[in-house]
Amino acid sequence: QRNAVCVPLVYFLALMLAWVAPKHFGFGYRPLVYAGLSVGLAGILLWVLAMVYLGKSLNVLPESRSNKLVTQGVYKYLRHPVYVGITLTLFGLFLACGSTPGMIYLFIIVIPLNLLRAVLEEKALIQQFEETYRLYKRRTLF
Repeated sequence: QRNAVCVPLVYFLALMLAWVAPKHFGFGYRPLVYAGLSVGLAGILLWVLAMVYLGKSLNVLPESRSNKLVTQGVYKYLRHPVYVGITLTLFGLFLACGSTPGMIYLFIIVIPLNLLRAVLEEKALIQQFEETYRLYKRRTLF
């Protein structure tokens, strides 16, 4: 379970990068600061809602610990709202800060990590829920 700490650490590193990297707020265009903050806030809201709906099914590693497939709330529309929320949060933060290193980190580390986690999670869910998950996958977005 020590590997479970690595995943949140990647997101923490992104936040530290935003904190210490040079800032050029909104990349010199003030409305981008407000747009970034709005996107970041929407990302946090989606992220928190997804975690609330997951409840006891929430897990750091891509596996299912529950006998029930969560398909309510934001999961009615998105299969991976936590990953989408994380991405929107960091994108908004880096946009508002005008952080080029943050944007590079997001696109090179965070997004590929989230895509990999989604693939691994879907394999585990297909193994556990079989056709039920395949049907759910067809009617939802990423």
